[in-house]
Amino acid sequence: MSSSRASSRERSLVSFYDPVIAAADAKGRTLGSILAWNDRKLESCHDYIQVIFPLPEASAFSYVAPVVDQATFEAFHSRSDLQAQLRVSLARMLGFYGFELRETERGPDITRGPDFASASKNWVTRFDHNHLRITRIIRSLRVLGLGKEALAFFAALQAVYKSSDGRISQKSMMFWTRAAERPLYLAPEDDRDDGEGLDFLYEYEEKKTRKGSMASGAEEESGDGGGNHASANDARAKLS
Repeated sequence: MSSSRASSRERSLVSFYDPVIAAADAKGRTLGSILAWNDRKLESCHDYIQVIFPLPEASAFSYVAPVVDQATFEAFHSRSDLQAQLRVSLARMLGFYGFELRETERGPDITRGPDFASASKNWVTRFDHNHLRITRIIRSLRVLGLGKEALAFFAALQAVYKSSDGRISQKSMMFWTRAAERPLYLAPEDDRDDGEGLDFLYEYEEKKTRKGSMASGAEEESGDGGGNHASANDARAKLS
């Protein structure tokens, strides 16, 4: 596939999520039309999840699925309207799985909803294609700037896993953990624990690390007078 065609797909991803443009995907479906599907259709259709929760990695199941490139990554991280639309997608899928999303003073909170007992029968099992979807959702949320929502979802899944009496496999939990905790440049299915991955994701993680080091150095410096100047200088040296 030509690079121009691929870049067109990525531009269409932003237009697809843009609440004003509301562009259709490669199959003529808008975000609103997909999210209006009933649970039966969400379960039986297998080529929409790659569109509403895109990844930096190409899909093995849909060759027309969009892939998150640097421009898309930056658009979602800088535009609150795109992130708001992504939260709507998350809320719909959480309902499908039996959860509820609430905003609290401490941030997003995801808990079991009133339909959890019936909705969870569809995926609280040793392995199910929804486990792959869940891995994708967690990673996509983090890649597109909703890290807090991703961690809230992961926390809810951990609680279900612990109470599932082995009905959810350790392998599925491993992939969910990787999706939630790994640096973004490492995909959950990658068995390596190191490497740089895509440049823009590696650079993003590097910037986060540098900011964390600077903040830590500033806290130590202000909290302990001159006694921690050496630690602050060490942090600065790492940035040079």
